Amino acid sequence: MAFAEPAPTQGDLHFRVFGIPVRVSPFFWLTTVILQVGFGRKLSPPELLIWIAVVFVSILVHELGHALLQRTFGGRPWIVLHGFGGLSICPDCDRRAGRQILISLAGPAAGFLAALVALTVVKASGHAVGWSSSGIVPDDVIPMSLIGGELYWQPLRSLNANLVLYNILYVNIFWGLVNLLPVYPLDGGRVARELCTLGNARRGIVLSLQLSIATASLVAAYVLVEWREIYLALLFCYLAYLNFQTLQAYQRNAW
Repeated sequence: MAFAEPAPTQGDLHFRVFGIPVRVSPFFWLTTVILQVGFGRKLSPPELLIWIAVVFVSILVHELGHALLQRTFGGRPWIVLHGFGGLSICPDCDRRAGRQILISLAGPAAGFLAALVALTVVKASGHAVGWSSSGIVPDDVIPMSLIGGELYWQPLRSLNANLVLYNILYVNIFWGLVNLLPVYPLDGGRVARELCTLGNARRGIVLSLQLSIATASLVAAYVLVEWREIYLALLFCYLAYLNFQTLQAYQRNAW
């Protein structure tokens, strides 16, 4: 499965954060670049480097959210950043549903906290920060469209600083919200699976896979038609396909 831990390579980067081992696959860097330049987007070298740095730090923060809670619950996790994002792997952590749900939610929560810290720093520096549920924002601000409205802030002095902030908010808020969709193996899908299997494990697995297939298919169609986001549409098509394959295999083995 593409979302399982990838095999080590000679190009892997290894380090530790808060004592937690981290491995970064070379495919992580490649995919991060493709996300910006692979579909016709034109970025200058500094803009591309800013994007790579923000994605790297943001996904690492996300996975640390999982890993630190896994360690709190007695596990010995390690983190892998790979071509499809990141994994916090912990074979010996607490498998109880309640704790698994908290672990799954800890990743997006860490990203939302990172975005909040960035906005707090901007506001503390004397720049206005606001939210408009109507979509109407002042003329002298930088807007960011999110689900339910527009987040905006007064421009910083440096163009690169504005780009850093925009990327931080986009990756940590927008990607965090996407990650909460009930599509396995996204964090929202893991939460949905834990909830579905509380009563009957077999039926719960089937229900969670069916929910994943339906949600991923609808999201793929929506983002392609409404947002013209080819990569995101392909990703959710792939997730729908993976869950469909898993459902077929599970039903063959279960009955």
